[in-house]
Amino acid sequence: MNAERLRLVDQLEQVERDLVELDDQLDAGELDAETHARLVASYRAEADQLRRLIAEAPDEAESAVAAVPARSRKRVLVGAAILVAGVVVVSFLGVRSLQDRPSNALNGVVGDVARSGGVDLDQVSNEEMEAVIADNPDIVGMRMALARRYFEEGTFDKALDHYMVVLEQEPNAEALANVGWMTFLSGRPDVAVTFEEQAIALDPGYTPAYWFLANVRMYGLDDPEGAAEPLRTLLSADGVPDDIRAQASEMLASGGGG
Repeated sequence: MNAERLRLVDQLEQVERDLVELDDQLDAGELDAETHARLVASYRAEADQLRRLIAEAPDEAESAVAAVPARSRKRVLVGAAILVAGVVVVSFLGVRSLQDRPSNALNGVVGDVARSGGVDLDQVSNEEMEAVIADNPDIVGMRMALARRYFEEGTFDKALDHYMVVLEQEPNAEALANVGWMTFLSGRPDVAVTFEEQAIALDPGYTPAYWFLANVRMYGLDDPEGAAEPLRTLLSADGVPDDIRAQASEMLASGGGG
């Protein structure tokens, strides 16, 4: 086994230890059940990615396994706060009015809801939304709603599939920001930072992208100075949840930018 493959195996073992630690934190009352489930989903997705790379990369192909950098232990230690805060801020600030353009082909409960001028997600299952999207792939709003649902529940593989289709159809700040966040959680902060910067360039008013960018720079790239600017922008914005604002202030102070 070459050095790069061994490094991937070490990363996978670390993720598996993290999963055990999450169970211990749940048992100790340090995490609630919902937070535990989201983190487990995230780490399992990362473990699956590592297993695929290990299985697919031939021993002699160093470059094939070099795609995933060493896992940041510092990120693992703050992972619960980062993931939960990310989901909270996206849920609170990131929901845009849907831009569905339902066609006459829509039918059933999803079609009725879409034609009524809004989408009540509590009344529509994932499967129903998937069926409508499959028949009407240009309905960006409904695809975004489903991708957001997958993202918030930690089903990142499905969320990513839908977000990437959206980005093929049109520029979208939320899709860019959330793809960047999932990329960060999968261990690629160097790639994630580009998605977040593109989201901000596309829509400077999309507040979650500043939070994601700050976390990527501080915990993924070890760049607290680079994190200071998006943190200040976030703190100057209206409607930021109190827990996000408190964490942002702590990050700014700890990075020397307070």
